[in-house]
Amino acid sequence: MMLSDRPDTAWCVIDGVAVGLDIAADRYFRLDEAQNAQFLANASPEWLDRPHQPVSFPLPDDWERPQTRSAAIDDGSFRLGDVARSIWMQHRIERRLATRSFAQVLSEARDTIGCRTAKDIVQSKQAQRDIRAFQHARLLRTAADRCLPRSIALALCLARHGCRVHVVLGVKLAPFAAHCWAQNRGEVLNDELEEVRRYTPILVL
Repeated sequence: MMLSDRPDTAWCVIDGVAVGLDIAADRYFRLDEAQNAQFLANASPEWLDRPHQPVSFPLPDDWERPQTRSAAIDDGSFRLGDVARSIWMQHRIERRLATRSFAQVLSEARDTIGCRTAKDIVQSKQAQRDIRAFQHARLLRTAADRCLPRSIALALCLARHGCRVHVVLGVKLAPFAAHCWAQNRGEVLNDELEEVRRYTPILVL
C-alpha cells in the first residue's frame, strides 16, 4: 500500500526520502529502499514539496512556511501570573497526552482552535503577553522533550483571544528527530526560526 493510500497517515519527503507519521499509532516510520523508490516514482510532483495530510487532518489553507520569529518572544516584562498560567496549561496538555490517544489530543486541539479563532494575526496585548510568558516559562521548567505540549498549550491559550495559531510537527533525518512549534501564518511564536527551519513540516493543525 502506498503512503498516500494509508488512512490516518501524514507524510513528507526529505532529500528523496519519504517519512510517514501514523497518527493513530503515534509513530514515525520510513519505507525500505525499494518501497521508497517505487513511491517516489509514482508520486505526483506537487506532493513532494509540502506536507501531505490525511482527510481527518487536512492541511489548513492559510498555513505558510516559517518566515519570521515573533517579536513578542523577547518583548515584555516577567509576569508571574502569566508564567504560572502557561506552566499550568502545559501540565494540562501533558496529562492529556498521557491519558488519551495521540490522535484524540490532536483532534480536540484542532477543533478547539478552529471554533474559537477568528483573527489571522496575533495582535492583542494579552496574546503578546501569553507568547512572552511561554518563553519565560522555559527558565523555570525545561522545554526539552516538551515541544508538543508547549505548542498545543500556547495555541489553545491564544485561541481564547480569538487568535488563529497553527501547531506544526516537523521531522529531520541524519539523525532522525521530530520537533513541534506554534505559528501564526509564517511567524514562529515559541522557537527560533533557524531551529524550526531544520525540520520539514509533516503535520499542521
